[in-house]
Amino acid sequence: MTQATDPTTRANKWQNAVSGAFAGVVSRLVIAPLDVVKIRFQIQTTTKQARINYPSHIPKYRGILQSMLLITKEEGLRALWKGNWPAEYLYLTYGALQFLIYHETSQYLAEQTVFPNMSTTTQTFISGALAGCSATFATYPLDLLRTRFAMQGSAEKRLYTSLIGAIGEIGRTEGVQGFYRGVWPSLLQIAPYMGIMFGTQDWLTRKMEKSQKMYWPHGWNQFVAGGLAGIVSKTAVMPFDVVRKRLQVQGPSRKSYVLSGIPRYSGGFFSCARQIVVEEGFVALYKGLWVSLVKTVPSSAITFWVVSECRRAFEQYNRIA
Repeated sequence: MTQATDPTTRANKWQNAVSGAFAGVVSRLVIAPLDVVKIRFQIQTTTKQARINYPSHIPKYRGILQSMLLITKEEGLRALWKGNWPAEYLYLTYGALQFLIYHETSQYLAEQTVFPNMSTTTQTFISGALAGCSATFATYPLDLLRTRFAMQGSAEKRLYTSLIGAIGEIGRTEGVQGFYRGVWPSLLQIAPYMGIMFGTQDWLTRKMEKSQKMYWPHGWNQFVAGGLAGIVSKTAVMPFDVVRKRLQVQGPSRKSYVLSGIPRYSGGFFSCARQIVVEEGFVALYKGLWVSLVKTVPSSAITFWVVSECRRAFEQYNRIA
């Protein structure tokens, strides 16, 4: 994302944080149903042996529309927003931290003299990676709660009945470490993911700005560049996301979710990834890719567009303040 040229009117760090928080809340509200479907795709398992022994077996969740209709039929329309409260808290906090750290780091790298020839794309990649890792670690318990709420079944089968109750249950049965199951694959995923996301978005935005005045309505460069950046970055790191989701639903409640037969994964990221490949094939590391892209494109586009418009409004305010 490009910086304001006048440092006296540039959005300050708190305005950047507010912009990111607001963008996170808006984008989450829009893509929540797709997120629920994506999580169920990723955790649904079908072993290679099962496909050989039962070739006619049909997975419970097969497509985006079919999954949404099935979830609505079995669990009600509100089920498409399961885990939305912890997710909204997650996106609000994550967005605020992410764009606060990103813009502060970008400004520092642009002004540093140790590496005077550092390209703008490199600066945005480093800033995005650092911002993503910091925000992910700070908000990870909320991400874990979002996943577990999204994996619950109908009302009578719910393991967690409230956000406070879920926090107490996990703390009592799994300890503090229970809130950080799968955190390391998350950090391995988020560094390149956000680095690629911000680097690609910034590069595309600068390319589009050349034609914006003649052919491009205001703000659309941020919207389109954000969507395309989401496709590139999500495809690159999808295996990390699948492993992270599988690890997040481990623990004593593993067999209490809407999908039965969730395997037990011992060890960390590489052990889990190897077990998935051995039992389900390499393609299983890309489960939910299509729905992830359908979700990521509008989410990224909306996020970058809302942040851009918020920062633009703050900069106009700073000129007259």
